[in-house]
Amino acid sequence: MIRERIQPDIRAKSNYLASFRFINIDFGKKPPQIKSWKTHADPEKKQIMLDLDISYNADIKVDAGFTEKTPIAGIKSIKLEGILRVILAPLMEDSPIFGALTVYFPHRPVLELQWTGFAHLLNIPGLQTLSEKELVNQIGQIIVAPQHFSHPLAARFDLAKLQFLEPWNALRIRVIEAKNLVAKEILTKSSNPYVVICGGGTTAKTRVIHKNLNPKWNETFEILYSDLPDQEIEFNLMSDKGVKINQQLGSCRIRIKEVPERGFIDKWIDLENVKSGQLHIKVTRLRLLSDPTQLEEVKSLFLYAGCRGNTLECFVGASNFFLVFQVLKVNEQSRPKRDNEIASAVLYTYIEKGRGLPVLQMKKDNLKALAVVQVGVEDNVKKFGSRINNGEAEWKKRFQFLIRNPLNEELKLKVHNEHNKPIGSITVRLSRLLAASEMTLQDWLPLESTEQNSEIRVKLQLRILTPDVGAPSPQGKTKAQYIKPRTKVKKH
Repeated sequence: MIRERIQPDIRAKSNYLASFRFINIDFGKKPPQIKSWKTHADPEKKQIMLDLDISYNADIKVDAGFTEKTPIAGIKSIKLEGILRVILAPLMEDSPIFGALTVYFPHRPVLELQWTGFAHLLNIPGLQTLSEKELVNQIGQIIVAPQHFSHPLAARFDLAKLQFLEPWNALRIRVIEAKNLVAKEILTKSSNPYVVICGGGTTAKTRVIHKNLNPKWNETFEILYSDLPDQEIEFNLMSDKGVKINQQLGSCRIRIKEVPERGFIDKWIDLENVKSGQLHIKVTRLRLLSDPTQLEEVKSLFLYAGCRGNTLECFVGASNFFLVFQVLKVNEQSRPKRDNEIASAVLYTYIEKGRGLPVLQMKKDNLKALAVVQVGVEDNVKKFGSRINNGEAEWKKRFQFLIRNPLNEELKLKVHNEHNKPIGSITVRLSRLLAASEMTLQDWLPLESTEQNSEIRVKLQLRILTPDVGAPSPQGKTKAQYIKPRTKVKKH
């Protein structure tokens, strides 16, 4: 699991980590201790959840480096304490009763690591400004929801059927302001604060406001999240130190389930692990629409024009464009000055497999597809290689892209061989999806600029983001609640 899932994630963080690898992985023979457990049944979702309070304190040997034989750093012991959730789902009529087992940490566990060669890690470009605590926090994010591990229990069970595989939910987060922050600059008696937002497997941050203990950001972000239960959004306030290690100004978090199903929250939250400081946020639930006639204003427009029954369906493509224009208009009107553009849609991308791609004869007569895919919208680009070496590339990779304006943006897909030589490319204008049934395209798409008849099978789904009913406009004035930090109750 570490080599198959965590190692690729680390390599994707930076070009400097492209050859990063785990050399030795040995967790010893000491098993984790289960201190207590709880069982939850959800008949509606046909699943059973087990919450295991685990403690793991052991000597281990994990070495990493950039070549197969020369480690530069490692971990010699680990302490891990927290709630590990096990989901058995879906319920089936035949043995083994459940289709799959899913394991994850719903909340960040206590994680302590004893390093070997830690100083060598800080020589890697991009890691120089990280402290040991920040690096451990980043490692902790890899094992916390929405990251999870699923394994089929029933023969031939398709994991794609699990309801929490993709993030089909969205939140709009407004980081408004903070007050009474602690001063980290001794001479100026001030700080250079910014906020790092972590949730849904993504990380975003506000701009830095220099020399201010009561900063006002008014910046908006969107995050996508899956149906894994009890996920959180974490806010870490930091003071920028330039080339030096940034300093912490406190943190706070909210559980996604705190946001009403059809509405928003507006809160002042006390910062934890500091003497003083509060953060003001607004979080709004968003709907993801594939059929714009679900919106009353769109439906009324076409009914007024005399469209009924099947005739109304003929106008769905046109209503898609109408909906996008309306969402873009509302977003622009509600966007505060100096704020980044607000997302109006989400593009769900599934890169399945290829055919007709060039192959190379490998050792033991195995065929390995020379297919590295780079897919992106604007400056958000993902890169990954083929997973199955059967002569035809197979990826089965899912990505999501937040879209500012689907009327003029496009998806670009490029295929290279292992030597970074172009094999071909595909360009899909997102406006094409607006005219498609349910804004979905699933087909074999031919690669352009290729000598062979090569194709890639993809599934593209566009969903329009709109505030849920009952939620205020982003500029609407609401009274903020004051929330104290959660206190930990000692167990006796």
